Order: sequence, then structure tokens, then C-alpha cells
Amino acid sequence: MFVVGYLFSGVTHSHHSFTSEFTAEKIIKLNGNVKQVWFRNPHVRYLLTVGTSEDKSETWDLRGSPVVWLARKGWTKDIISMGDNIIVEGYPGHNGRKMLSIIRVTLSDGTVLIDRAPE
Repeated sequence: MFVVGYLFSGVTHSHHSFTSEFTAEKIIKLNGNVKQVWFRNPHVRYLLTVGTSEDKSETWDLRGSPVVWLARKGWTKDIISMGDNIIVEGYPGHNGRKMLSIIRVTLSDGTVLIDRAPE
């Protein structure tokens, strides 16, 4: 029994619930350039470089749904690439953490990608 618990302990501890990382009380919008792309499970992720009002930049960790869910909505691994300028809306991380749970992405050509169900 110990072996089974040990083998699966990494899986159970590596996935966090939405409410432990993000706040659903507000939605924010970011505009920036994609720095890195992880189009793989358990969740698609992007690092986004966003300019601040002080002429500096911040890196935000954008979290999406699993690959298969996004593929059903028309997303592919190449639809967002490093260097792309995007606008992303979503739920921010708790306590000012630079994390965002993706709701909607607008590509530079105007294409809108939906991750969560529209309100």
C-alpha cells in the first residue's frame, strides 16, 4: 500500500484547485508578448511579458485548460507562439501573484480564443 501511495504522491500534490491559486472575484486584462509556450498537460501555460506604467516589465504565468479541452475549442499548439503579442483576460492569482487563469485570448489578427465558457 505504501508503494502505491508513494508512486502517486507526486500526481496528487502537483495539481492545485482553482480556488487555491486564483480569485474569481475579478477579471483583469493583460496585453503583452509571449515569452514561453507549454502546450502540454496537465494545463497549457504561457509566460507573458507585460509592460508596466514605470517603463519596466513583468512576467505573468498564464494557465489554461488541458490540451484536449482546448483542442476541442480549436486551439492548436501553434496558434500562440513565442513573440506573439496577445491580449488575455482572466482571473488573477491570489495576493498579487503574477498568475492568470485564462478566460479569453485575443490574437494580433483579432481572432478570439475562448478557454472558459462565456458569461
